[in-house]
Amino acid sequence: MKICLNGEKREVRPNLNIYDLLIELELNSNQSGIAVAVDREVIPKSKWQETELCEDSEIEIIRAVQGG
Repeated sequence: MKICLNGEKREVRPNLNIYDLLIELELNSNQSGIAVAVDREVIPKSKWQETELCEDSEIEIIRAVQGG
């Protein structure tokens, strides 16, 4: 299945949810400071495991970092 992740086309396995995508990307989903939007809608962390991605979904993952 093809998605657009942070502006770049990417091939992922079918039936993937946000939580599984973060694991595949080796991001710690329990870490604070991560926000995910699917098709321009911010998805609350409590919904990550139940939000399945669709073909051509546009996903933005934003990580807050400390520093200046």
